[in-house]
Amino acid sequence: MSANPETKRKYNDIRKEYHEVWQKKTYKGVLMYSQKYIEQKLAEKFYLKPKTIENILYHRVS
Repeated sequence: MSANPETKRKYNDIRKEYHEVWQKKTYKGVLMYSQKYIEQKLAEKFYLKPKTIENILYHRVS
């Protein structure tokens, strides 16, 4: 079953922010924040649980 278009848009927004904002915060080529920290901050911003953010980022949900 395919996800609602609004849900897909939200998932894409989360992935976009992850790649555009968090993956660019590096110091000498090394990420400045841990993966768990990034997931926690995205969870706070999008009102979701960190595990849900993890599932979205790794395409475990459609």
